[in-house]
Amino acid sequence: MHKSALALSAILLSVTLTGCSSATTLACDFSGGGAQVDSIEVAGEALSKPTVSFASPITSDGIQSRVVIPGDGTVFTGRNLIEFEFAGYNGGTGELLQETDFDGKNPAPGFFGPDSVPNFCSALVGAKEGSRVVALFPPADAHAGQGLPGLGVGATDSLVFIFDLSRVYLEKAEGSAVAAEAGMPSVVTTPEGVPGITIPSTDAPTELRIAPLLKGSGDIVKTGDLVTMHYSGFTWADGTKFDSSWDKGSPAQLEVSPGKLIDGFLSAVVGQTVGSQVLVVIPPELGYGEAGTGNIPPNATLIFVIDILGTSS
Repeated sequence: MHKSALALSAILLSVTLTGCSSATTLACDFSGGGAQVDSIEVAGEALSKPTVSFASPITSDGIQSRVVIPGDGTVFTGRNLIEFEFAGYNGGTGELLQETDFDGKNPAPGFFGPDSVPNFCSALVGAKEGSRVVALFPPADAHAGQGLPGLGVGATDSLVFIFDLSRVYLEKAEGSAVAAEAGMPSVVTTPEGVPGITIPSTDAPTELRIAPLLKGSGDIVKTGDLVTMHYSGFTWADGTKFDSSWDKGSPAQLEVSPGKLIDGFLSAVVGQTVGSQVLVVIPPELGYGEAGTGNIPPNATLIFVIDILGTSS
């Protein structure tokens, strides 16, 4: 729904060291604790620089983690985008490798699913927003036993991380159900929140139609905000799905400003609340018009299902 191009750029989803909401299921298995990670001492308040001490070299047979300070916010499930402060240490030498400022001004973004390397998903899954977590990654899990020469990490060195989960976004829309509007497509979602649609056998609306399906209780989206969302886009004529963040595997983050998005999509998002799911039907003049774009034909009426997962000014 970008004005200039259909496809969205991938979100940067890795920390710089290496190149549960209402959901009831987790995307990966929790790594569990152990004597080694329990021996790592971490002092200080969450969202302030930690004081860390451990006897080096330290390693373990598998990934170990524990919650040092529990949070009380949204649960990280392995399907939601997070923002975090971190400090990374060479477990072989005790050397601090890299860290963020722990001041809340420039947290690192991450989307850590089951296939993340290192497997941050298993180390963090189940932790809540506001938590501080310490994690120990043995060489095989940290860098496949190859080391990180640019950081002075040897092939037998483990990695120790301190994570402060400053923000955990929703993984899917959650809110109060809103009655369906007549003449609009019907939407059915999987347990993970992925939508499918059925289009009525009528002519497409000629005006913009915006219909919230779930009404969230979070912040109101304002023009200029950076909004974290999931979305799927379809053509009214034949129901073809032409774009979907769910299919790409991670939420999108989009600036909702004139010129950044097509007009109909912008109108559908601004003024909505975080947690909402919105169905919008966009006539051609508020979409891609007579030109079309990519695999969207000219004069196409578009349908989007949008989950609003978070917003920031």
